[in-house]
Amino acid sequence: VLITICSLGLYAPGIQRKMRWFLTIALGVLVAYITNFIFWTTVKLGVFETVYNQSPGPCRVILVNGSEDIVLLQSGHALISSGLHEIKSGSVSSHIPPRDGNILLFDFNKPEDNVKKLNLLSSSTFDPKQLNPHGMSYWQDPDSGTVWLYVVNHLLDGEAIEVFEYIPNEYSLKHVKQIQHSMLVSPNDLLVVGPDSFYFTDDHYFRNHLLKVIEGYLQLPISSVGFYDGETQEARQVASSLKFPNGINMSPDGRFLYITTAVGLELIIYKRNKTDNSLALAQIIQMVDSCDNLFFHVDTGDLWTGCHPRVIDTIQHLYHNVSHRSGSLVLRIRLGPENVVGHGVPFPDYTIDQIYSNDGRQLKGSSVAVYYEGNMLVGTVVDNLLYCEVKSLQP
Repeated sequence: VLITICSLGLYAPGIQRKMRWFLTIALGVLVAYITNFIFWTTVKLGVFETVYNQSPGPCRVILVNGSEDIVLLQSGHALISSGLHEIKSGSVSSHIPPRDGNILLFDFNKPEDNVKKLNLLSSSTFDPKQLNPHGMSYWQDPDSGTVWLYVVNHLLDGEAIEVFEYIPNEYSLKHVKQIQHSMLVSPNDLLVVGPDSFYFTDDHYFRNHLLKVIEGYLQLPISSVGFYDGETQEARQVASSLKFPNGINMSPDGRFLYITTAVGLELIIYKRNKTDNSLALAQIIQMVDSCDNLFFHVDTGDLWTGCHPRVIDTIQHLYHNVSHRSGSLVLRIRLGPENVVGHGVPFPDYTIDQIYSNDGRQLKGSSVAVYYEGNMLVGTVVDNLLYCEVKSLQP
């Protein structure tokens, strides 16, 4: 529309010479901006990227109905959110067959057992049939050792965080409470830092599906990260101006928070104030691919993430044809020693290693990867699960 107005203005009768020059410059700037936007959009979509097949060792597929997020407990138990399907906001298209939401268990100590479906014990505020799980995080009581699992649940009439007590000897999750708040607009992932206290990524600013689509296509930096305080039961925004914030994790000492932006193609590092849970931007690492959930390996200090190398195929896979081949990619980000000089970015010597890559024939749409004692588990948004023995990994 703006181009048409400027073009017509150039040839309008009686237009002054200076105005013609102004309209000519404005038209040129506008065309250059749109051309640049289209070019970089095609780059971000992975249109020019070729996905090659690479494995770190023997891998096998475990058949499940999605494995969008994985949390790894100290015991080697991996809890997996499975069954993500259509939600009111339209995050996943309705072409995906109806499926039950479940939390699965994979035991790294007994990989031959594959996965077990955990028994979801209902409560007065929770019906297991209404579970539509997305991101997850957990809190382990330092005294009793009890594990509390927090799950993003996309309800038909809103958003919620479901809290469960994990009972491993019974293969059960006992529902404890449901947390809802007006700031949970479009929660994708969360990070629990204390009893009922957590950070959460809102991957969209708008609730309306059409506005969400526009927000995504225009790549508007208007999404945010929030913090929910379990004591006051209030939430507030702690980071803003983001393009689809997705995965979130934290350093073991609680000083740094890591967030991926799936549209911005960034890994953003924040310094965290442990007193008031506020965040201060510390570093932005530009990624080549659209990365999803984050796993922090405590022993090595490495971040592992599942990524979408060709977003254009991911869109086809999630919104149009679930059988469409959508590539999978696992990256390891080695942050390196922290810069303690006092100025500059905290991790100037980071490296990024490609651990696994597949064109979608073996695994479609990787969203998370966890590593445990020489073995790796890779999850997907709505596809299967992959278990690999990692034989080739640079120290």
